[in-house]
Amino acid sequence: MAPCISRFSGRGQGLRLSTAERATLRILLFSALASHLASVTSTILVTLLAFRAATQWLRASDNPDHANLTPIQYGLLVRTLGSGSLMSILNTIRYTSRSRRASAPRFFKEAVVAVTGIYLLSHVVGLLDLWLHSRARSTSVARAVPIESDALYGIAYNEARCGPFNKTALPCQELIRTVGNESIWGYLSPWIYLESYDTISDVNPYKTLEYINGTAILVPGPAKNFKSQGFTFNTQGLRVECEPLRDQCDRLPMPLIEFFTPGATPVTNCSKAGYPRIPYYTSGVLKESGRDTRNIQSLVMGIIGDEMGGMFNGTADFSSGWTSNPASTVVQLRWDAAAARNTPTPGVMYLNYLDLYATCNMTYLDIVAQYDPIDANWIILEEDLSSPELASVLWTPMLFQLGTENLFNALRPYITNRGGEAIGMLELLMAKYGMGFAAPLTTFVAASNLTTTQLVTLGLYPTTPTLLLVSCLYIYSIVALIIFVLACTSNNRMIFVPRHLTSEGQQDEERAALDVAQSWLTDPLPFIGAIFPGRDGRQVTRSVEGDPIRQVYDSDWDSGRVGIGLYRGSKGEMLFGLTSQSHPRSRRHARLFSMTDEESALQEKVPIHGSALVVRSLAVIGKAEP
Repeated sequence: MAPCISRFSGRGQGLRLSTAERATLRILLFSALASHLASVTSTILVTLLAFRAATQWLRASDNPDHANLTPIQYGLLVRTLGSGSLMSILNTIRYTSRSRRASAPRFFKEAVVAVTGIYLLSHVVGLLDLWLHSRARSTSVARAVPIESDALYGIAYNEARCGPFNKTALPCQELIRTVGNESIWGYLSPWIYLESYDTISDVNPYKTLEYINGTAILVPGPAKNFKSQGFTFNTQGLRVECEPLRDQCDRLPMPLIEFFTPGATPVTNCSKAGYPRIPYYTSGVLKESGRDTRNIQSLVMGIIGDEMGGMFNGTADFSSGWTSNPASTVVQLRWDAAAARNTPTPGVMYLNYLDLYATCNMTYLDIVAQYDPIDANWIILEEDLSSPELASVLWTPMLFQLGTENLFNALRPYITNRGGEAIGMLELLMAKYGMGFAAPLTTFVAASNLTTTQLVTLGLYPTTPTLLLVSCLYIYSIVALIIFVLACTSNNRMIFVPRHLTSEGQQDEERAALDVAQSWLTDPLPFIGAIFPGRDGRQVTRSVEGDPIRQVYDSDWDSGRVGIGLYRGSKGEMLFGLTSQSHPRSRRHARLFSMTDEESALQEKVPIHGSALVVRSLAVIGKAEP
């Protein structure tokens, strides 16, 4: 599985998250728990499987026609069902693979196959768990958590700056002052210039500019401390679309000058393009020889109807300064040859006549934007045209030529390409400066949908081991269910025990023959109890105990202990095996335990009455003193 990792990035700095949430690798915990449970419950399943084998063993013992266990088969079956270890399974498989051996009953083979399957399945689960642990990885991702806050991240037009819209006066008349014959924007409000240029220079701590898909918008600055929060907010935006005007205008042909000194012929008039006053100048002439003495200045001029203004007194040049939205603008920029050659851009050949003429539509927008703290970027969700009145107010600073000098300097390296590169940069700069000079006319408002970012540690898990682990657990669950059902439906005949042979001695009891037979298949203690019956006369009672520990008599030195080593057989030969040991002072070696009584007890047939086995000899043995 290919992991998907979220990467945090920000403009100029990394994203800092205020809170972090760490989650455990739950699937690894589940797989480890499942592996441990499979290992633990495998022994329980083998024990339950022994009930099925005990039922078949009892049935085979009752019917002489059925095949039964040989001594070695019984020993192997006890070891396999009792321990379920690898060595016991391997020894049993080695025996069953012999070419010359006694035939084994069906329940012997079924038990061996079932135990082997449970062993393999439980260890496959463990190996898959190990594989999953070795391939699993973790990563930290961020998630948004809603919070309640009155954060002022939105930006809206501040009517208090300019007053209400009054079409009988100029847009934002309160910030326009007449000094002599000249109208000046913000004459008594120097803070407007400071905030505007700080915003354009990207050093304003409270408001900054973002350029998104051709639209410049105002966003909160770093002083608002919003980096760890996501939010939706209202703001103002400006989209500028420009077209070059030079190729649509009349130019003076000057082939000799172009031949000797590479350059572009000067523009004479743009009447064919619909702008007869472009180029705009107040003095000078363009002679046929190519000498140009026109005082063409760099200007950003507005078009309202048939009027063109902004050359002298901003919007006061119009009969009415209220425009439509989009607002029509004409840009006229001209560099003299000396200024053009002083560009810091290396490797650029500039023309003799450096000028730029373009028409621009400035579309002012009401924006609904969103800040994504994970990727640290701004997203425009909705945009609508601002009202013409608001567009007129926000457009006004540009017609007072506040951004013309910035355009003049910023476009100088691009002027050799009067096509897409220069026009594209002109659109970007016009949008940036237009909103930068509009920033002082706005104020902060409340944002919505505030969220904070929390780090969450997630696990990345490979597909193959995860699916295999789940499949094996399903198979293991089905096998366990089948074994449990078989154990519950096994034959459960009862053995009758008289009251005087019970531990309480108050009432008769019934013991399940299946429990006793199952203990003979899973534990060597019943066999040990039969070999060493003890000297208390209660070996018959112990023989029907379901608990293997209670089937063996535990004595002190007076009753003898069990040793191992060499002893002399009945014919004088030396054998290695179990020996009986008395007190160390009177230890006797080489005494072999007699199996006569135990073999007789195992071969004894008792009558069955209904669903209970009645042990008749219990009453006789019960009369002996304990």
